[in-house]
Amino acid sequence: MNLLNPPEVFDGGYWYVVPSVPDPVLGGKTPGNIPGVGWCAWYADGLAVVRCPHVVDGVSTADSETVDAVLLAASAERKPFGRIGGI
Repeated sequence: MNLLNPPEVFDGGYWYVVPSVPDPVLGGKTPGNIPGVGWCAWYADGLAVVRCPHVVDGVSTADSETVDAVLLAASAERKPFGRIGGI
């Protein structure tokens, strides 16, 4: 087992849990407090679990238990992982 780079953090990204807000441009939902592009998000219970390739200034990263709980509520069987931006 590689404890330095477990699969869920292999891509070097960061997990955040923030409130989801309506997207005024595209409709649907978008993560509040997470600007820009390059993220993947899962939504449940008014929250968004977000995977960003870079640190987001002013927003604290989420602990694993919080991320797991929201992903479970979003019907994810396990924490997704992989390289953001392709191979």
